[in-house]
Amino acid sequence: MKNVLLIGSAGSLGQAYMKKYENKYHFIGIDKRSIAENFRSEGFQEWVVDVTNMKQVRLVKTELEKQQISIDNFVFSMGTNPLQSFYTISEETWDETFSVNLKSIVFIIKEFYSLMADNVSIVLIGSQNGVVGHEERIDYGSSKAAVIQLAKNLTIDFERDPEKDIKVNVVSPSYILNENNEKYLTETIQGKKLLKKIPLKKFVSLEDVISTMDFLLSEKSKAIRGQNIIVDYGYTIV
Repeated sequence: MKNVLLIGSAGSLGQAYMKKYENKYHFIGIDKRSIAENFRSEGFQEWVVDVTNMKQVRLVKTELEKQQISIDNFVFSMGTNPLQSFYTISEETWDETFSVNLKSIVFIIKEFYSLMADNVSIVLIGSQNGVVGHEERIDYGSSKAAVIQLAKNLTIDFERDPEKDIKVNVVSPSYILNENNEKYLTETIQGKKLLKKIPLKKFVSLEDVISTMDFLLSEKSKAIRGQNIIVDYGYTIV
């Protein structure tokens, strides 16, 4: 079984992906909180780590080196979204958002580069807010737009290494309907307004997103490089 390093394993998207494909991959989870009580798949390793703290990340890398584990796939599903506008954003909040949502991706990949298998797939989780404007997303939307661009630049840079084939793509979901936001999206005036913007009048599910993620991790997508796959039932086309 292939090894997947999943950064953001405690989030709803990370947990859904691991539960769906626990018989397909061995997962190594990194997040700021533990889910060990909820996920007990064979071979699962969990590390409670601040993704912006490279000293902590390096400890994980050192331990995996000792175990002689190579990484076949990476999923970056962590993120912070503090709901800020130009009028409310502080310099500290801006820096924190970019540190978590963008900078950590670059330097975690650098840290684990030596543990990569010869053929590696990397999926970055973006957002529709990186494609279209939205109120109170000045730092979040900008950071996700940068993630989309990062996939392009990484794809070009990785061509310099003839010994590795590293595929990088982005999945940018729309509003994902789940148990935490179902009441807001389906019962409030704000949620109904959002639904009206979607051509198919349907919110994205976790299954919609994780199926796309797994396609991009698979060999079936070997020709797709540096792309942003938007999963939104058409939200961003109008």
